[in-house]
Amino acid sequence: MSLDTDVTAPPTSQEPETHGKSRKIAALGNRQFLHFWLAITLALTGLWVRITVQGYLVYEMTSDKFLLGLVGFLSAIPVLILSPIVGVVVDRFDRRKVLFATQAFMAANLFALATLDAVGTLRVSHIMIIATLAGAASAFDWPARLSLVPNLVTQRELQSAVALNSAAFNGARIMGPVIGGTLIAIIGTAACFFLSAFAFIPSMIVLLTLSVDRVLPSGERSSPFRTIVDGYSYIWSYPTLRSLLSVDLVPVIFGMSFFALLPALARDVYGRGSEGLGFLYAADGAGAFLGVMAVATLASLRRRGLLVIIFVFLFAVFQILFSFAPTLGIGMMLIFGMGLVSAIYGTLADTLIQTIVHDEYRGRVMAVYSTFWGLTPIGYLQIGIVAEQWGTQRAILVNACVVLVYVVGLMKWNPEVRRLD
Repeated sequence: MSLDTDVTAPPTSQEPETHGKSRKIAALGNRQFLHFWLAITLALTGLWVRITVQGYLVYEMTSDKFLLGLVGFLSAIPVLILSPIVGVVVDRFDRRKVLFATQAFMAANLFALATLDAVGTLRVSHIMIIATLAGAASAFDWPARLSLVPNLVTQRELQSAVALNSAAFNGARIMGPVIGGTLIAIIGTAACFFLSAFAFIPSMIVLLTLSVDRVLPSGERSSPFRTIVDGYSYIWSYPTLRSLLSVDLVPVIFGMSFFALLPALARDVYGRGSEGLGFLYAADGAGAFLGVMAVATLASLRRRGLLVIIFVFLFAVFQILFSFAPTLGIGMMLIFGMGLVSAIYGTLADTLIQTIVHDEYRGRVMAVYSTFWGLTPIGYLQIGIVAEQWGTQRAILVNACVVLVYVVGLMKWNPEVRRLD
C-alpha cells in the first residue's frame, strides 16, 4: 500500500504471514472468528427486523413522513454525541466485554418494546424513546465490533475478516427485512420484536468464550479528555487516514438517508404494504451482500483508493435513477445496484483504515468513523422535510445530486484517497 507517511500497521497477531496456498476467504478458517461472525450476523438480523417493523408501525400509526425521519434521527443522534467517549472506552477496556454489554442492553430494550406492543400499550412516544436508547447502544456496538475483529484474526486474514464483518451487516439487511416484512402479517409486530430480542442471545454467549489477542493498556493513564485529544491528533497527523475517513461523510449524511423514506415509498409510490417494504430492504441487502463477498474473495485488488471513489460515484448515479423508478420491480433493481456499489466502496474503505491504523488508537479511529454515521440525523431530518414539501421521490433525487457533486469535487481536489493501493 502506498502511504504519504511512514505509518505502518502492526500485525494483528503474532502468527507470521504464510506464502503458501491460502483459502479463498481466509478468515473462515479461523474457528473463533467464524463463531463470532455467525452469532453477530444473527444479532444484526434481529436488529434489521426491529428497524423494518419499527418503521412500518410508525407509518401505520401516524401516516407522517416527518416522523419516519424523526425516528431515524433519534436512533442515530446518540452515535454522534457519544462517539468521543466510546473511542476512549474501546481503547482502554476489554473490547469483548464492551460489545457484550451493548448486545445485552439492545436485547433488554427489544424485550421492553415487544412487551409494550404485546399488552397493547405501545405508543409512538415509546418507540422514539426505545429508538434513542438503542441508538446509544449502537454508539458503542459498532466501534467495539470493528475494533475487536483485528484482534481475532491474523494479518493474512484481515481483509477477508473486515469484508465478512461487513457481510454480516449486509446479509442481515437481506434476511431481517424479509423476515420482518413477512412475519408482520403472520405473527404480528409484538412477536417480531420478541424474535429480534432473542436473536442477540447467541452473540452474548459467543462473546463470553472468545480469546482476544490484545494486551490492555498498562501504567498510568492520561485523563479521558487527554485520551480523546490524542486520538484526534493522531488522525489529523496523517493526511492519508484523514482523507480516507472523509470519504463517507457526505455519502452517509445524504446518500443513506433515503432509507428513512422507504416505508412511504413502498406504500404511496408503489402501492405496497409491509411486504413491498421488506422487498426493498432485501434488494438493497442482497446487492450489499454480493458486494462485500466479492471484496472478501479478491484479496489481491489494487488501486483500492481509486475504486472507492469510482463506486461512490456509481452509488450517486444509481440513486438518481432510483428516484425516478415508477414500479417496485424497477426500484428493487436499482436499490440492488446501490447496495452493491455502496458495499464495495464501504468495505474497501474499512479495510484500508483497519490496515493503516495502529491498534492502540483503533477504538478512537473507529469511533470517529462511526461518528460520520452519527451524522445521519441531519440527512434524516432534511430528507423528511424535503419529502413533506416536494414528495418522496424528489427528496431522494435532491440528496443523490448532493452526493454526485461531492464525489466529482473529491476526484478533482483530493488526490490522497486516489493514491491508496
